[in-house]
Amino acid sequence: MFGSLVNCFWFFWLLCHLMNYSEAKRRLSWDCFDCHIGQQYADGIKCRVSGARRSLLNVDVNLKSELDAIKTYVKISTRFKPAIAYRKFFDITFDGCRVISDMTQGTLVSNMFNAVVKSSNQPRKCPIKQSLIYYRNISIEEALPVFVPSTDLMVQVDFFSKRNLYLNVSLRGTITEK
Repeated sequence: MFGSLVNCFWFFWLLCHLMNYSEAKRRLSWDCFDCHIGQQYADGIKCRVSGARRSLLNVDVNLKSELDAIKTYVKISTRFKPAIAYRKFFDITFDGCRVISDMTQGTLVSNMFNAVVKSSNQPRKCPIKQSLIYYRNISIEEALPVFVPSTDLMVQVDFFSKRNLYLNVSLRGTITEK
């Protein structure tokens, strides 16, 4: 039991650090970008794919209540042939407030986070105040490591505040070689 935990930790550590030594040699295009937010948290949300290659993501959300705690669950699944079902590649749950305020640079998570927030007004600490929050032209291609194979990709992200799901984001796309 302990040996398998050590192996999982070692693999995750290796994956995070390999990100630092790679250049993007993959393209990512999105087929589907779906967002759902609880009406008690926001007036609405707009999620759309843009760009000539459908590689950019844009989000606008008008928060109508303050969020003082954010628990985030991320699940990434892949499939190599269209006829095969998606298989979970990994999933992780983390404290979103801690991530946005205390990001360790140079890791897989920080590279992805920076790609998402570089053209946004994403608050850098909690609580997240009532406001219009936007993300423009999110591209995570440059954060993809070279060893990521060409594959179909599904990303599911759930955001919780005080154990209540307030936002669900689902993405489906394809990673190909440049």
